[in-house]
Amino acid sequence: MNKYEANLAQLKELEVSAYAYELIREVVLPDMLGQDYADMMYWAGKNLARKFPLESWEDIPAFFHDAGWGTLTMVHSKKQELEFELEGPLVSNRLKFQKEPCFQLEAGFIAEQIQLMNEHIAESYEQVKKRAGKVVLTVKWDMKDPA
Repeated sequence: MNKYEANLAQLKELEVSAYAYELIREVVLPDMLGQDYADMMYWAGKNLARKFPLESWEDIPAFFHDAGWGTLTMVHSKKQELEFELEGPLVSNRLKFQKEPCFQLEAGFIAEQIQLMNEHIAESYEQVKKRAGKVVLTVKWDMKDPA
């Protein structure tokens, strides 16, 4: 268990209001990062994945749950592609009230986890489904492009 995991094990027992979380994520960070917000969130997700490497893609939904990012479900698996759906109260709220909701933190996290597991460059992109109240996160990799 690394130092981050030890600290987070204790933090899992605490509850933080969604209001506080969304203030930081959707007000403070966009103001600080400006037009680079989405790119920086993708990078932050990849960096976070490197600090918390998981054993398999089946472990990713549990991490999302623990992080409060929502319910992640794998819906399609192809040879070099995985497709996930992200849902939940915070996701629905962000989709409902934000003009351009951003899920690049989650996309970057998934991309890096799959890259670490497959040892091939992986990229992920989001597809917002406002009416359905969910986000589709698709990760793809090329077996000819080792990491």
